[in-house]
Amino acid sequence: MNVASIDWTILGVLFLALLAMAVWINGKCRSVADYLVSGRKVRVWLGMGAGIAGEIGLVTIVGTCEQGYMRGFGFVLIAIMSMMIMVPLFGVFGFGIERFRASKAMSVPQYIEMRYDKRLRIMSGFFNSFAGVLQMCVFPIIGAGFLRVLIGAPEVAFMLGDVAVRSDWVIMGILLTCACIFTFLGGYITLIVTNFFQMIIIMVSLYWLGFELIRKIGVQELWSSLETNHGLSAVYPFTGEAGGYNVIWFAWMILMSILLQFSYGPYLQKYAAMDRPKTVSLSYLVGSLFGSGRTFVIIGFGVAALAMMGPTQPPGVEVSDTVWSSMATPYFLAQHVGPVLMGLLLASLLFADISTTDQYILSWSTSIVNDCICPFKKKPFSPRAHIMAVRLTIIILCVLFFLFGLIYTPTMPIWEFLWSCATVICGTGIAMLFGMYWKRASIAGAYASVLTCLIVPLTDLAARQVWQARGHDSNEYFWLPQTSAFTTFITAIVLMIVLSLMSSKPTKYWDLGKIVKEMNKGQTS
Repeated sequence: MNVASIDWTILGVLFLALLAMAVWINGKCRSVADYLVSGRKVRVWLGMGAGIAGEIGLVTIVGTCEQGYMRGFGFVLIAIMSMMIMVPLFGVFGFGIERFRASKAMSVPQYIEMRYDKRLRIMSGFFNSFAGVLQMCVFPIIGAGFLRVLIGAPEVAFMLGDVAVRSDWVIMGILLTCACIFTFLGGYITLIVTNFFQMIIIMVSLYWLGFELIRKIGVQELWSSLETNHGLSAVYPFTGEAGGYNVIWFAWMILMSILLQFSYGPYLQKYAAMDRPKTVSLSYLVGSLFGSGRTFVIIGFGVAALAMMGPTQPPGVEVSDTVWSSMATPYFLAQHVGPVLMGLLLASLLFADISTTDQYILSWSTSIVNDCICPFKKKPFSPRAHIMAVRLTIIILCVLFFLFGLIYTPTMPIWEFLWSCATVICGTGIAMLFGMYWKRASIAGAYASVLTCLIVPLTDLAARQVWQARGHDSNEYFWLPQTSAFTTFITAIVLMIVLSLMSSKPTKYWDLGKIVKEMNKGQTS
């Protein structure tokens, strides 16, 4: 391994300090509301800090490095354009997200029942949980592979004498164990506090690494490499070149990003934990600004790997092209990160995995219990039993993730897989958004939007498999994944509007805008 003793010491000390903090905070958890949404008491600064840390998972870092290696800084312009839309919309005006907090719902399906009906809650709970869990299945194994290459561990480790075990599996087990421990200790009330301190370590180490790489490589070398390997598409994403970004891809990403604010469980659980609606928008504002800058730095890691190692695998490295694009950055960093910084980097990567995995696994476990199990119980859980049910679900999901990692073989870039799963979830976002702002939004329209975003992507995926099974090139399929997803969203929105206008049945609409104003003034809680 290429990790010095001082690096392991730094990692161990920081981890034990965080664990001690989690154990202490665990004593503050006294109710189901504390465990699931921090008792709705998260205030501005803590909310903003947790918001910054909560969306920087290890799998996000791996995927972002991969994009930098594959496409240069092309995504930076897209991210800047996205900020110009998303930051004012949510961070300044609090579009929709403040209204969700005012609804006092703890989850997306709970609001769906409050606005529409119980059957739609159960259906959306099942669909969202399925897509969210499927997306999370790749988190541990992808992170483990990145860490194994970074620390220079062998592909196979020998345990209990001569039993050969893949090192990726061992690291994956450690990551899942850490996430499980922090999720168990106090639930969301622990996560929201520990995420704040994890954010400090993550930001310091990533920016330090960014400056160190620029100092070693030089701006000119980075720029020359981008020109040679990617040309204009390295900085301008809309060149129309094959495999690059395009206008439809950008439109799909923006629409998906908006809809996920109203459908993605981990986001909504975080919003539900805030003390008032205005805290939600401020948390989004600061988290987005810091997060975008952080994204540019992480993309730079992938660009640096391209500049120093070139677009092809070096001699002695035998992995598939799909895997190499995600493994190039850790191979590069393993050779260029020195002692002390390596220790901080390892701690930040571990904390990045914990801060996101525990938040997401708690969110989906909560949704499974609240929206897929509780509606079928004649007698509600007691508070203690409710928390135990969530914890048991967490353990089951961790086992599922581990088993999935044992058989996982990547077939597409990480971002494409994660966003494909997110498309399925967005139908509930359409139902939520229209439900909060439009009196005429009907149950029929809500069903149509949810089912459209479920059926069309799955049908498209099946059709692509048939296309490839018949010997055709997947790149020759009649439309791109982003075109399929964007068309799905537009179709779902149109059906929501048309069926709602055709419906004469009264709906359970109430004025959330008025409640937002009252809560921000401190008149209600």
